[in-house]
Amino acid sequence: MWYSSRQRGTAQSPDVFMQLVESSNQNYNAVGGVIEQVMEDFFQEVGRRYHPFEYSYFGTTKPTVAIITMGSSVKVVEGTLRFLKTEQACLIGVRMFRPWDPKLFVDVIPASVKRIAVLDRTREGGSQGEPLYLDVCTSILQRGRRDIFVAGGRYGLGSKDFTPRMAISVVQNMLRKDVDSIQQPFTVGIDDDVTNLSLPLGRPLNTLSKDTTQCVFWGFGSDGTVGGNKNAIKIIGDYHDAMSVQGYFEYDAKKSSGWTVSYLRFSPTEQIDAPFRIEEGQANYVACHNESYVQAGKFDVVKHLKRRGTFFLNTQVASIDDPEKRIEALENLVSPKILRKIALRQIKFFIMDAASLAAKHGLAGRINMICMATFFRLSGVLPLDDAINLLKSAIRKTYAYKGEAVVKKNHDLLDAVVSDPKCMLVVDVPNRWRQITEGDRPFENRHISLINDKKVYKFMSEIVEPMSHLEGDNIPISKFLENNLLGGIMIPGTTKYEKRNPNPTGQIPEWDLNKCTQCNQCVFVCPHAAIRPFIISKEEALAAPYAKKFETVKASGAELVGKRYTLQISPLDCTGCNACVEACPESPKALKLGDIEDVLEAGEKNWDYAVSLPERGDMVDKYSVRGSQFQTPLMEFSGACGGCGETPYFKLLTQLFGERMVIANATGCSSIWGGSFPSNPYSVSPKTGRGPAWANSLFEDNAEYGFGMFAAMRHRREKLIRLVQDYVHHMQVQSEHGENSTEDEEKLVSLLEDWLEAREEKTDKCSFLFDKIKPLLNKAIPEKESPGEASVEALLLSQIWAERDMFPKISQWIVGGDGWAYDIGFGGLDHVEAFESNDVNVLIVDTEMYSNTGGQASKATPRGASVKYAIGGKQERKKNIGEIFMTYEHVYVASVAIHDQAQTLRAFVEADRHKGPSLIIAYAPCIQQGVRPAGLNDMIDESRYAVDSGYWPLYRFNPELAHEGKNPFILDAKKLRKEISGFLKREGRFINLKKAHPEIADELFAKMNDDVHHRMEHLKELAAGYKAFDHKDDASVQVLFASETGTAAQVARDFADACTLSHDADAMDNAEVDDVDGHTTVFVIATAGQGAMPQNGKRFYQELESREEPFSEGTRFMVMGLGDSSYYFFCKAAKDVERKMLELGAKQMIPTGMGDDSAEDGMQEGLHEWLDQVWPALEVPPPVEVPHITPVKVIFSKRAILPPEEDEHMLQQFYQSADQKAVSTQIISNDLMCPPDYNRDFRKITVQKRNGALDYGLGDALDIFPTNDVEKVHTFLQEYSPDYDERTVVKLHAWGIDGDISLGVLFTNVLDLFGKPSMHFLQQLATFETDEEERSTMLDLQFLKEQAKKAGITHADVLMRFKKAHPPLPALLAMIPLIKPRAYSIASAPVASPDTIELCVLINTWWTEQDENDGMRYGLTCDMLRKLTSGDRLWCRIKPGSMEAPSPDQPVVCAGIGSGLAPHLAFLRDRVYRCKTGEVPSPAPFSLYFGNRFYAKEFLYQNEMEEYVEAYGKSWFTLHTAFSRDDPSGKKVYVQDLVGSTEDARKLLRDDTNGMLYVCGNQNLPKPLQQALVRSFSQKSTDPNEIAAATAAMEDMFVHGRAQQEVW
Repeated sequence: MWYSSRQRGTAQSPDVFMQLVESSNQNYNAVGGVIEQVMEDFFQEVGRRYHPFEYSYFGTTKPTVAIITMGSSVKVVEGTLRFLKTEQACLIGVRMFRPWDPKLFVDVIPASVKRIAVLDRTREGGSQGEPLYLDVCTSILQRGRRDIFVAGGRYGLGSKDFTPRMAISVVQNMLRKDVDSIQQPFTVGIDDDVTNLSLPLGRPLNTLSKDTTQCVFWGFGSDGTVGGNKNAIKIIGDYHDAMSVQGYFEYDAKKSSGWTVSYLRFSPTEQIDAPFRIEEGQANYVACHNESYVQAGKFDVVKHLKRRGTFFLNTQVASIDDPEKRIEALENLVSPKILRKIALRQIKFFIMDAASLAAKHGLAGRINMICMATFFRLSGVLPLDDAINLLKSAIRKTYAYKGEAVVKKNHDLLDAVVSDPKCMLVVDVPNRWRQITEGDRPFENRHISLINDKKVYKFMSEIVEPMSHLEGDNIPISKFLENNLLGGIMIPGTTKYEKRNPNPTGQIPEWDLNKCTQCNQCVFVCPHAAIRPFIISKEEALAAPYAKKFETVKASGAELVGKRYTLQISPLDCTGCNACVEACPESPKALKLGDIEDVLEAGEKNWDYAVSLPERGDMVDKYSVRGSQFQTPLMEFSGACGGCGETPYFKLLTQLFGERMVIANATGCSSIWGGSFPSNPYSVSPKTGRGPAWANSLFEDNAEYGFGMFAAMRHRREKLIRLVQDYVHHMQVQSEHGENSTEDEEKLVSLLEDWLEAREEKTDKCSFLFDKIKPLLNKAIPEKESPGEASVEALLLSQIWAERDMFPKISQWIVGGDGWAYDIGFGGLDHVEAFESNDVNVLIVDTEMYSNTGGQASKATPRGASVKYAIGGKQERKKNIGEIFMTYEHVYVASVAIHDQAQTLRAFVEADRHKGPSLIIAYAPCIQQGVRPAGLNDMIDESRYAVDSGYWPLYRFNPELAHEGKNPFILDAKKLRKEISGFLKREGRFINLKKAHPEIADELFAKMNDDVHHRMEHLKELAAGYKAFDHKDDASVQVLFASETGTAAQVARDFADACTLSHDADAMDNAEVDDVDGHTTVFVIATAGQGAMPQNGKRFYQELESREEPFSEGTRFMVMGLGDSSYYFFCKAAKDVERKMLELGAKQMIPTGMGDDSAEDGMQEGLHEWLDQVWPALEVPPPVEVPHITPVKVIFSKRAILPPEEDEHMLQQFYQSADQKAVSTQIISNDLMCPPDYNRDFRKITVQKRNGALDYGLGDALDIFPTNDVEKVHTFLQEYSPDYDERTVVKLHAWGIDGDISLGVLFTNVLDLFGKPSMHFLQQLATFETDEEERSTMLDLQFLKEQAKKAGITHADVLMRFKKAHPPLPALLAMIPLIKPRAYSIASAPVASPDTIELCVLINTWWTEQDENDGMRYGLTCDMLRKLTSGDRLWCRIKPGSMEAPSPDQPVVCAGIGSGLAPHLAFLRDRVYRCKTGEVPSPAPFSLYFGNRFYAKEFLYQNEMEEYVEAYGKSWFTLHTAFSRDDPSGKKVYVQDLVGSTEDARKLLRDDTNGMLYVCGNQNLPKPLQQALVRSFSQKSTDPNEIAAATAAMEDMFVHGRAQQEVW
C-alpha cells in the first residue's frame, strides 16, 4: 500500500549512494516492455494504437533513408511522405524518449536504410549534437548498425513553424548522391549565411486533400476576431460528426492592441493532421478585419490566398456610394502590392463597413458577429441558413441575460449581413491593378524617417521592419550579427520608432489650455507615455511645424519663469484609453477625447518637434508629482493593453531613477510588454545617454536573479571605491613630497574626493560627478604601456576606468507580477528581503491573477473571485504579503494605487532611499478583471473605487521612522467611503460568480465584506501613534490637510510629529465636520487648479460649506495655506476654509499663514513665520531642532598671502559656476533721478550688455550679485577670531571654487555675513555653545525678534554676540548662507538698446529702533549700487521675467508704481521703436498708469513720457499719472483709483479679449487694482449681476494669463 510505513528521501553517505542508484538499472531496462503493454491496453480502451517507436512508409519497395523525429513534426513528415509517396524515405516517430530503449529502436529501422536524418527541436550549444541525435548514434553503434550514416538537424526552435516544404528539404538533403555532400549538421527553416548550415527551401507545398477549406483571418487585438473564430470552429465541428476542424491562433506580443492571425481548416472527408500554418497560395478565404493592415508597408494579407480565392476587407470605404470614388479610395488605402495580387490571382474581392453597420443597429464597436456571418456567407463551409440559425442560437445563449432587446438587435444585424445587398459589396477589380506600381510608403515614413542614428537605422530597417511585416523568417543570421545582437542584447528605445497607431477607438485626448493648471496628473497615469508636458521658450513655440496648433501657456512656478508650458500627445502612440481624461482633476476637464483624424498630421509633426527640443526636467523638483512628469520617461510606448494598470508604475520608476537603475524582471505581463524582441520600450536619456539596464531570467527565480545583480555590483563598486581611495591617497602622498600635479590632475583628485564623500548618497549626485570625472579620467590614462613600465597612478587609473560604470549609485529593482511574488517566486523573494544588508527594491504589480496566461488564480486572488482554476469562486482570503514582510521590521513596505499619485510617488522615493530591502505592492487594474462598463478606460476610477471601498489599502511601513522614535506604519487611506458591494459589481470576475452561483457568491461576498472591515480596523490599530496619550482621541489638537501633490500632506505630518498635542495628520476627507466641533484643528491646505480644493479635501469642504449650525464654544482653528502668488487664486482653498469656519463661529487663533512657492525662499519663508506664531498660540514649546551641519571642504593653505589676481581667479570660478552662471560687466552710468536733497533715491543705472552673455528679452530682469562692505568684513574677521583674518589663505573646495582664496575675499563676495539670521542659524550655532544660559538665549525666538526690530541684527552681530560658541571654520562657512542675487526689472528694450541694459532702481532703506543717526539701514544690494560709479564692474546674470511681453497687435494696460515702471517702460520703448522704424506703423492701443508720491520730485522719465504723449497720444498711447501726496487737502489718489475711474481697462481688456494687463509694484497694489478693474468693467454699476459679470471677466483674465503681475 502506498501509505504503508516507509521512509524516503534519506541522507545517504558516499559509501552506499552509488550502489543504491545503480540498483535501479534493471527497472529502467524493463521499461520498454512495460510501456508497450500499457500502449496496447490503451488501444483496447480508446482505439488509438501507439508504439515507443513508430515506423511509417508509403512506398512500394524498400526505403534507404529514415527521418527520425518526435512531437508534432512527426505528423508534418508523415503527411509530406504520404503526399509524395516517395520510395526512398521512411519515418520513425519517437513516442518514448526516456527511458530510451536502443534495442526497440534499432529493431524498427529497416535493413535497407543506410542514411538517417535526426530532427530535434532543441539546441545544446557546445555539444556534438542534440540529445535525440546522440541517442540515435549511440544505439546504432551499440547494436551493430555501423553501416548507417547519421546526420543531425535542428528545426522549429522557439516554436518556429515546421512545414511540409521543410520536410522535403530534409529528405532531399539525405538523398544527395554522395554522403560527403550531405549537409551535416544542418538547420532547416532559417537562412544561415554565416556557418552555412541551413538547407534551401522550395516552394510551399499543400499536402492536404482538395476538399479541405483553409481560411485566414487578420484581426486587431481585443476586437473579437479570435473569439469569433473559436466559436465558428465549434459551430462547424458540431454541425456533423464527419467534419474535421482545426484552428491555430497567432498573437502579437503587443497585448490587446496588437495583430492577431487565425488559421482555420475544415474537412468533411478526412482527419486534419496539419500542425503548421497555412502557407502562401493555399487559403480559400482570407478576411482582414482592420483596414490599416492593407496600407502600404504593413502586412501582405492576401499572400495566403490561392487563385480565385475570396478576400473580405472590413473598411469604411464600403460606405462610399459612388463606385468610381469607391475604387479610387481603395487605391489610396490598399498597398499596390496587394492590389496587384488581387488582380493577377483573379481574387474575388468583397468589402463591408462593419463598424457603421454595427452602429446603425445600436451595437457600436461590436463587429465580431458581423464578420462571422460574413465568413459563413462567403466561404460556403456550411449551408448559409443553417449557419445563421446556429449563430442566432449562440447569440441567445450569450446575451440572454442582457434582455430580449439586445438579442433582437444582434439577430437583426445578422439578417442584414445575409440579406441586405448594400451591406456586402463586390469590388469590380479594374484591369489596371495588374500593372499598378508602388507609391510612397506612409507607414515606413512614420518611423524609419525619424531615425538619425546609423546603428539604430540599420537595426530598424534590417530587423524591425521585416518583423513588423511578419516576415522575420526571412532575415538571415548575418543581419543579427551585423546589428550586434549576439546573446539577445537589444538596442534601447526602439518602440519610439514603431508608430503603429495602436488605437482601436480612433480617439485621442485634446488639450484645452484655458482649463489646464499644469498639474501633470494626466501625464502621471498615462500607461504608454503618449502624453507629455514640455518646458519650452517662446521662440521654440513659434518655430513648431504647426505653430498655430502647438498651443502653449505661460509655465507656472517660480522656477519656470520666462518659460512656456505645452502638453503634447503622440497620435501614433496613443491607445485612446481615456486614463488621462479620467485623471484630470479640473472641472470642467482640460482634456477630452476627439477624433484622431482631425489632429493626425499636425499632431504627429508637433510631437516629433517637441521631443527634439532640449530636455529641461532639471529645472524642477523631480520628486514632486508635477516635477516628476517633466522628466523624460525612459519606458515609453510599450506593447501593454490600452489603459494598462502596470505600466504607469514602471514609467514613474524610470522618471525618478532611470539613469541609475538596474531591473530584474520576472517573466509575466511586464516582461512581455517590456522585453519582446525587437520592441524595447526602455530608453536612454537624450541628454546623458544613460538609461535603465534590464534583464529577464525565469519566472520562478527573479528575486535570486536580481539579488545576484546587486551582489555583483556591490562587489564591483567596493572594488572601485578601494581603487579611487588608493589613487587619491597616492596623489596626496606625491603632493606632500613636493611632486607637482597638473591642473587637470588636481581637478580629478578633487572630484574623486567629492565622489568618495557622496558615494552612498541615493540621488543622481554620483552620476553628475561622474559626468565631470569621465573626461578628466579618460585624459589622464596614459597611452598603452607594458606592465613593467606603467606607473602606479597609470595602473590605478586604468583599473578605475575599467570599473567606471559603477560610479553612479545604482538603484536595483526586482519587479514582476503577483503570480511570481505571491506564488512561484515567493521563497526566493523572502530570502532576498530577509537580510537587512540587501539594499534592493521590489515592485509587485498586483493584478490578483496570472494575467499573462489568461487569468488563473494566484494567492493574490481575493476571496469570491471567479477566475480560472477557481471558477466556482475562490474560497480563501488573499495572501497578506505586505504584513508578512513587515514582520522583519527592516523591510520598507508600501501598498499603493495609481490614482493617489502623491502617495505612490512618495512610496517610490522612500523605498529607494531606504538603506535595506524594500517592497512596494502596486494595485494594477487589468483587462482580465473584466472592469465594467468601460473596461480599462475606467482604470483610474477603478483604482479610486478599490481604495474608497477598502478593497485595496494604502499604507507605508518605513523602518527609518522607528529609528526616530516614531510609528513606522502610516495608513494613508483611513476611511471607507464606499461599500465593497459596489466595487464587486464593477468587475466581471465577481459578477460572473453572482450569475452562475448566486448563493455561493452571497456567502463569499459577505465574508469579503467582513474581511475588509476587519483589515481596516487592524490597520488603524497599527497606525496608532507613539506619543504620550494612549489613543488619538486623547490628542487635544487634530491636524488635517488637503494636498494635491503631497507637499501639504508632508508639511502637515511634520507639524503633527513636532506638536506634542497632536496624534498625527490626516486628509480632510478622512474626517467629519463634526470632528472639528468643539476641538482645536490645524488645517494645512494647498490650492489645486483654478482655486479648487484638492481631491482629498473636497468632500469635507462641501460638508463644511453646506453646514448651517454654528460650531459650539471651544471650536478653535488655524490655517496654513500653500500656493503660488503669481496665480490670481493664491491660497484660495485655505482662505475659503478660513472664511467658512469664521462664519460658523469658530475662533481663529492666529492669522492664516501663506506659503508662497514664488517667494525667494519658497514656501518655507511663510511657513516659518506662521510656525513662530503657532507654538505660543498652542502654549507648547517649539520643537528642539538639532540641525545637521555638513562642513565645507576647507583647510588652511601653506601660503601666507595671495596675490589679488589669484583671488580674482577664484571669484571667477564661483560666479561662473553651474549654480551662479554670472557675468562680469561694466557700469556705464549711475544717475540720480530725484533731487539730491530728496529723502528717496531713485537711480537710472546703465550697464554694458556684453554681446551674447547678457542677451535678454522684454520683461526680463537683471540678477545683480551684491558684495559686502570690505572694511566691515575686515573688521569682523580681525575681531572675531585670533586664528585668522582677512589675509588668511585657505584651500577651498565648495561652491565652484577649487583652490586657494583669501578669507577676506570669500567673506566679502560669497558669504552673506551681514544678512538677516534665521532661527535655524542660531540653532546651528547653539550646538557649539557650552554655556547653558547663553545657549538658552540663542534658542529663544523672542531674542531674535527683538534684536531684529531694535538693531537689524546680522549674522556678524550674532557671531560677535556669542563669540564663545565659535564654530570651526569648515562649520562656520557651512552655516553662513551664500549671498543671493537681487533681481531688478530691465527698463530698456533689446531692439532699441542693443548694447546696454538700463535699470530703474529705488535705493531701499529702513529704520531700526536705534537713534536717528544710527538707525537707518540699507539693503545689501542697494548699498552697493548707490556707491558704484561709471567704470566699476559688477557680477550679474539675466533672469527670465514673470511677465510675458505683449505682441504689437495686442492692446495693453500697464499699471506700475515707483520703480515698478521699469518693465512697462521696456514694453513701451519696444513699441515706440517698432513704430518709428515702420516695422509696426500702427500698434495696438497702449495705456500706461504710473503712480508715485510727488509730481515735482518723483515723475520718473518725465521728459521721455511727455515726448511719447506728444508723438503718439492721438493714435495709440495714453498716459495716466497719480501722485498721491500732491493734493493740498490730503486726499490721496492712487493708480488703482485712475484705473477704476477711466474707461481704458474696459475698452482694452474686457471689450477686446486680446488685451493684456501688466501690474508691477509692491504687494499692496494687486488687490485694490483688481477691485478697480471690476469698477471699470462694470462702468461703476451697482447692479449685483453686472458686478458679478465684471468680476468673472476680471478673474478670467488672471486665470488665462491675460493679466500678469510682478509684486514684492
